Amino acid sequence: LCTDEVFLRRVTIDITGLLPTVEEYQAFMADTDANKRAKLVDRLLERKEFSEIWALKWSELLMVKSVPNRIEYKPMFLYSQWITRQIASGVPLDEMVRNLLGASGGSFSSPAVNFYQIEETTQKTAENVAQVFLGTRLQCAQCHNHPFDRWTMNDYYAFTAFFAQIGRKTGEDYRETIIFDARGGEATHLVDGRVMKPKFLGGVEPDTVGQDRRAVLAAWITSPENPYFAVNVANRVWAHFMGVGVVEPVDDVRVSNPPS
Repeated sequence: LCTDEVFLRRVTIDITGLLPTVEEYQAFMADTDANKRAKLVDRLLERKEFSEIWALKWSELLMVKSVPNRIEYKPMFLYSQWITRQIASGVPLDEMVRNLLGASGGSFSSPAVNFYQIEETTQKTAENVAQVFLGTRLQCAQCHNHPFDRWTMNDYYAFTAFFAQIGRKTGEDYRETIIFDARGGEATHLVDGRVMKPKFLGGVEPDTVGQDRRAVLAAWITSPENPYFAVNVANRVWAHFMGVGVVEPVDDVRVSNPPS
């Protein structure tokens, strides 16, 4: 077991990104409560720095960045604020993901839609969603069946079909983009050009008629029927606190990359 000094330093850095102050050190070392470590963790989790660290991590995963001459600073600033508020206010991660993937509206008034700004192609959007939320790298199945995993080209293009009907247009302010469900557009197979129906990875073909396909997918991603989402999130959290994921890299979970 680590000493109190080591424990204090490590959990303060891991949870808040800061070193403990002299006053915090002295108070912790003088505390004789047998549960003082658990109480310290609880106090650190309530600090704003904890929310800020995880908001920063999710901002990186959810691609908060401006692009010269294409994506302005203002929508990305609002997007970053939205992510921070979700974390700070304790919004459950499954709810946050549903709000994000199913978002529609203007990039100013509905900042979550900015997730669909960085990558505008159907395939890249699908790949990002699979990698961020499912810990799965689908890229290898774009032009051939995945050599190290179960995913086929059929799986790849059926998954991209969930994002084939995203509509985009410029708002009244040239810096704002409107994201909406266009209710039209299909994903076609690279080899034979056939239209691919939306299908969950390793799952069924859902009924998406009259629905926003993204919302249907988001509901599945965060449901108990999906075996990948919770495992992926737990693996990312473990990697943050332990320095390495149970599966490493954390976004490459597959049968040929077993847990360490």
